[in-house]
Amino acid sequence: MNRIQIKFLALAASVALVAPQPSRAQQPKQPPTSSATIRGGAEEVVLDVVIRDKKGKELADLSPDDLEISDDGNKQQIKSFRRVEGKEAISRGSKVPLDPLRQIRLVTLLFEGLSPTGRQFARQAALDLVKSSQAQNVFFAVVTVDFKLNLLQEFTYDKEKLRRAIEKATSGTFSDFSSESARIEAQLASQLGGAGSGRSLDQQVSDAAAAANPQTDAGGFVQARMAGVLLEMLRVNQASSREEASRISISGLTNVVRGNTKLPGRKTVLYFSEGMRVPTFLDSPFTSMVSAANRANVTFYAIDTRGVGGANASDARNSLSQAAANSRSTIENTGAVKASEVLSADTAEEGMRGDLQAKLREMSESTGGFIISDTNDLRTPLRKINEEINGYYEITYNPHIENYDGRFRKISVKLLRGDAKVFTRTGYFALPLLKGGAGETLQPYEVPLLTALGSSPLPKNLEYRSSIVRFQQAAETTTASLIIDVPFSSLVFNENKAKGTFNLHLSLMSLLKDEKGEVVRKFDRDLPLEYPIDKITDAKGANFQYNESFTVAPGRYTLETAVMDRNGEKIGARRMSFIASPKPKGVAISGLSLVRKYEPKAKGLGPDEPFQFQSGRVTPTLTGTVRSMKGALLSLFFVVYPDPNIADKPQAMVEFLLDGKQVGGGLVPLPEADSKGRISYVLSSPAESMKPGTYEIHAIVKQGSTAAEDRTVVTIEAQ
Repeated sequence: MNRIQIKFLALAASVALVAPQPSRAQQPKQPPTSSATIRGGAEEVVLDVVIRDKKGKELADLSPDDLEISDDGNKQQIKSFRRVEGKEAISRGSKVPLDPLRQIRLVTLLFEGLSPTGRQFARQAALDLVKSSQAQNVFFAVVTVDFKLNLLQEFTYDKEKLRRAIEKATSGTFSDFSSESARIEAQLASQLGGAGSGRSLDQQVSDAAAAANPQTDAGGFVQARMAGVLLEMLRVNQASSREEASRISISGLTNVVRGNTKLPGRKTVLYFSEGMRVPTFLDSPFTSMVSAANRANVTFYAIDTRGVGGANASDARNSLSQAAANSRSTIENTGAVKASEVLSADTAEEGMRGDLQAKLREMSESTGGFIISDTNDLRTPLRKINEEINGYYEITYNPHIENYDGRFRKISVKLLRGDAKVFTRTGYFALPLLKGGAGETLQPYEVPLLTALGSSPLPKNLEYRSSIVRFQQAAETTTASLIIDVPFSSLVFNENKAKGTFNLHLSLMSLLKDEKGEVVRKFDRDLPLEYPIDKITDAKGANFQYNESFTVAPGRYTLETAVMDRNGEKIGARRMSFIASPKPKGVAISGLSLVRKYEPKAKGLGPDEPFQFQSGRVTPTLTGTVRSMKGALLSLFFVVYPDPNIADKPQAMVEFLLDGKQVGGGLVPLPEADSKGRISYVLSSPAESMKPGTYEIHAIVKQGSTAAEDRTVVTIEAQ
């Protein structure tokens, strides 16, 4: 038998391209929504309500008998009613101090995409608001949005710190604040004692807050909770936004809402922008974001910084048309399509909106706030915002939801006496809270996915693959990557010939559970995809791949994944185990990954992205097969982690075994480690010279007296 020739590439510019496997026979269509029923017990709805008379003056003397509340068309019995002012709550005429958490009023100043004139306008407005009189329990934070959220000032009531942060966020051209944001994030994590601890963020916040007893150290207790809010914003931000640049507005706002979910009480977001572009295919994520804000007691006040005459709908349409003309999304029929490559729906002219204020107004008014637009005089609206931050009615009721079916439930609050205007939230989706470590509100698209994960047996109506690749190990943590790979050929394509496009719609969810069955991480995406119709043939030969890194403490975990084809109403679900082991003594090696595609000099490649080699991006494949055809390569990716305390350089070798016998192998000429202490590598072997069969590939790395290894199995198929 001929021994396998292995090429150790200095640059893997050519890798094995695996054609999609034939789809298994399609099972009868079973609409997942028919079983998407999640039942739960009583849940309390909390409403922040502001009521103003004809002249705009707040009414501060109302009682429960003055209001009528309906939820989903049904009149509700008010459970609690109080007027909140400063640090006190007024109930039945008596004043009582608020509990430590509800004393906090969080205000997030969010700046996005402003012109020089807009920045000047926003700066003055933000400074005027901060200078105005607030209770000492009102804390402000300053963030910007470019390709992700950047934190410039953690929550504080120090007006000098806020002034500096506001001026930085609005001075000159918008800069890359990612380094400064990362520095502040590291400080917050250190404050919670979470660096390298392996504990979840919720555990870190809980431990830090418990250490600072609210009765004896209220300041430390509050700071721990506020740090948790900001870290939650940034954690979600790092996990999602990099791959969703074209929808960054909604993604950034969603991150802010999710972060604020962790703390009870009223939260306020002032959103400084020059309008919001929401194409029709993003209506669902936008609506979900607003609903989540209502569930989390987050109120938006949008400030259109274009001022008088700035809202020109014709100019907005021209701008959107130009954005459509500049689209650079493509489909390759031999590779996996990443999230950053599937957003060409942003370019569909029919899906764009000319009125850039419409969604700002909807977002604000639906969450109990209002929009400031078409004015250069902000004194009156800013005074109203400040009043509403400091004083409002807090009302609770139990809607007695028995069936969490994901349906929108409209809220109505009527004043039974006098003539006044009521400002409150318009409604929410009937969605439960996800229990366990994730502890967050579900989105509507997640309901059928969660239902599928609770089914027995798991549904298998949609073909896809999922896996976890282990990367760096530390004493108390393991870093790994979740991969979900979906062949487009298994999805239903909807064509719009008049528009010249076709669309697909994927939704996915993954739950990582510990040995107790508690959710420690949740990954989710809703991806409405749209392409030019002339790409349809290429798309049917492509794959969509979701890839996300995470860090967990050592232990045994279960990964549950579910993927839904929204057009075809098909769901597939899988379950697998994953063991996160502590770092072995000495040198270490990652898991071996079969390579589908290599993109040299890849743009937007972050320094911490695990799948990278010599400034290029590696796209793994989960098929486990390579066809023995002319020019095909079997390419594998792995990372070596040398021990800096061992003087010897690491050495690596690879063995190929067929039917238990070694048929190939050799030493791997490892390069020097990069600035992160990693040695990434891609090796390739000509698949056309390999005998068809199933090969066990064994990678061994040694350094000094220590060694580490990993194995994988690859099948070579005849052409």
